[in-house]
Amino acid sequence: MTVESFANANECKRISDCSCEYFDGTGVNLKPVKDSGAQPLHTNVSNGDAYYFSPCEDIAYTTDDTKPNVTNIDCRKGYTLCKYDAARNELVRLGELKETQFIAEDGLSLTYIRPNHSITHVKLVCTTDKKSFFFLDSVTNVTTNLLLFSPYACPIVVEDFSKPSTGTVLLIMLFVVAVSYFVIGATVNAFYLGARGVEIVPHFDFWRGLPGLVRDGAQFIQNGCRVTNRTPDPDSYDAI
Repeated sequence: MTVESFANANECKRISDCSCEYFDGTGVNLKPVKDSGAQPLHTNVSNGDAYYFSPCEDIAYTTDDTKPNVTNIDCRKGYTLCKYDAARNELVRLGELKETQFIAEDGLSLTYIRPNHSITHVKLVCTTDKKSFFFLDSVTNVTTNLLLFSPYACPIVVEDFSKPSTGTVLLIMLFVVAVSYFVIGATVNAFYLGARGVEIVPHFDFWRGLPGLVRDGAQFIQNGCRVTNRTPDPDSYDAI
């Protein structure tokens, strides 16, 4: 295996705003981490800072919104990742949903790069706990490293939404077969058998009698799958 193919095998291809898929068909889906409209994941730091994380939707609220004299309310414009800076008493937007990048280096991380050159990594850590936990790992002037411990960070078999479902494939096949049947049958009847009008429909007698067959079948089932005695048609051979 070459270095390039090994790198591609470790790549987690983005298939939605908060899910990605590996080469082997497994992947990560973070949608269950937070219900829509619920409070974001958050972690408080000893110096008074706080971080808020909503991995699958941009939201515009934090529990620090009500703090007095907040000088910057950038997070209220909508964020996926937000920081409350206690020293400056401001809310700083670290990432938006559209900026999410899945980086598979030393584990899988969600990376957000802001125009002000701040870089934030949220490393996903697979756990067996039923709840998700969010912590600060380290921070420098430019880079912030956060940790998300969650059962939803564990690789699972995911559905690639870019591929049609089995039902869709079967419907497409049925449509193609039906169209081919009528087109080819009509062509043969018209050009080789000289049929005209409705007679070019392949097996026309069968399709014309199909409603009657369906009616008879329904009556047969309604009668408990018993054949009922019917008065013969006066013009039939049985009536003679």
